[in-house]
Amino acid sequence: MRLYSTITANNNINKLKRFEDIPTLKQLPIIGHSYLFFPGAKYQLERLTEAVEDISAKLERLTEAVEDISAKLGPIFKLKLGGANIIITTDADYTEALVRHEGKYPIRPTFPALLHYRRLNYGSVGVVPGNGEEWYKYRQGVLPLLKTNLVRSYISKHEKIADNFVRYIDENRNECLILEDIFTHLLKYTIEAISVVSPGHHFQCLSSRNAQDVDDIIAASIDFMDGLYKTFTGLPIWKYYKNEGYRKLETSHQTIHKILENHLKNLSTQTLENLQNANPYMNSLLKNPTYNWNDKLMLTMEVFLGGIDATATTIAVTLHHLAHNKKVQNLARNECTQDDTRLPYLKACVKESLRICPTGGASSRVTITDTNIAGYLIPKHTLVAAFSSVTSNKPEYFDEPDVYRPERWLRDSNCNVHPFASVPFGFGPRMCPGRRIAEQEIVVLLKKILTSYELKPIDGDRQKLGMVYRMNRIPDRKINIKRIKTNRWRQTEIRNGIQDEPNTG
Repeated sequence: MRLYSTITANNNINKLKRFEDIPTLKQLPIIGHSYLFFPGAKYQLERLTEAVEDISAKLERLTEAVEDISAKLGPIFKLKLGGANIIITTDADYTEALVRHEGKYPIRPTFPALLHYRRLNYGSVGVVPGNGEEWYKYRQGVLPLLKTNLVRSYISKHEKIADNFVRYIDENRNECLILEDIFTHLLKYTIEAISVVSPGHHFQCLSSRNAQDVDDIIAASIDFMDGLYKTFTGLPIWKYYKNEGYRKLETSHQTIHKILENHLKNLSTQTLENLQNANPYMNSLLKNPTYNWNDKLMLTMEVFLGGIDATATTIAVTLHHLAHNKKVQNLARNECTQDDTRLPYLKACVKESLRICPTGGASSRVTITDTNIAGYLIPKHTLVAAFSSVTSNKPEYFDEPDVYRPERWLRDSNCNVHPFASVPFGFGPRMCPGRRIAEQEIVVLLKKILTSYELKPIDGDRQKLGMVYRMNRIPDRKINIKRIKTNRWRQTEIRNGIQDEPNTG
């Protein structure tokens, strides 16, 4: 049963089960279900060190508890946290019902500190923190990034950056041929890759002769994600004084804003014809009459910051799984050496990585009308969280969900994958607008690495990865992978008198 088993027409609304009948756990007066997450309680997540009590934080800390509660109560249940009811689902049909009824202006929990800071200091808020017509206005400025031809126009630049990263690996591996903590190195790659799109200036993070701004950019991008997370999940103390999270939002914005503004001023002096050829996205943004200068600068910053963290995580996780699955790695490598530029198997590897270790935990929406989900009447203005990070690992949707099996995503496979069982980039109007750019950055680099190196896990490393939050979800431990050069690279370097460990693959 799919979508239509969960939704009825408005004239049947009286036949729905009551909101009060949605399964739930015992709640206590005043605190509701917050007791479930108190220090020492069953669902205390020790890896999240801050004890915070607001509703947004509870959503984040629920991720590892949802699966257990769902096993008791079913795929839809209700919790009262922070004085408000939250409906939680782990069912792909119910996720589809939610997003199919989100309307033209989907409402999701906002980032109040970010919204406040941007309005106060720039008079422009961008896409991330907004809702309603304000959000829709800014959304139009990033939609060109979903055009395939526009994204493909950057592929040669991305390939050059990927080539540089392969050389960077060789220069930075230790004596055991290991590049330790690959995620931190990949942040340099993702900053470079997105910088040629927005702001259209190549920040050369991988060079030993770093540009003057590079170190500041790396530090600011990390601080931005950290500040966003702390102000999103912590008590709103920032309303009264600038706490650590708010200060990180402030300083990271000041740093990135100043650097990007200089490059935008340089771009604005170019002719539109030259800019269209060199950078079609920035051309579309700068010539858009809807936005003032601050709007254009804010959207440039959002595109720049938007995919750095999540894209690096996806590449790191995929490399980890390829290292632990030699047969899969060899199939992907063989495909990468062929002439077919579509690379369906390699892309299936990325999809499988995002299924097992999605960078987002849940898609949250506030219902805009009374809505039927799972046969229950969900009142207007109710927060519903669809935990796709749980759904994508359920055996109801994926046979042997703990097994890394990219074949399940191939068109000629016998797997009938539910389209809403794994939605790592979201869906609908609030889908990640940088999806296609991120996918290109990921596939281009993976291809270069696989045709240059054989990947091996280090001794004692476990294949299963846990995920923790730094706004986006990232691996709960460092990913260290041994890289042995393939024959193609080895033949060149032996001629140059450079030796490496023999290829045992």
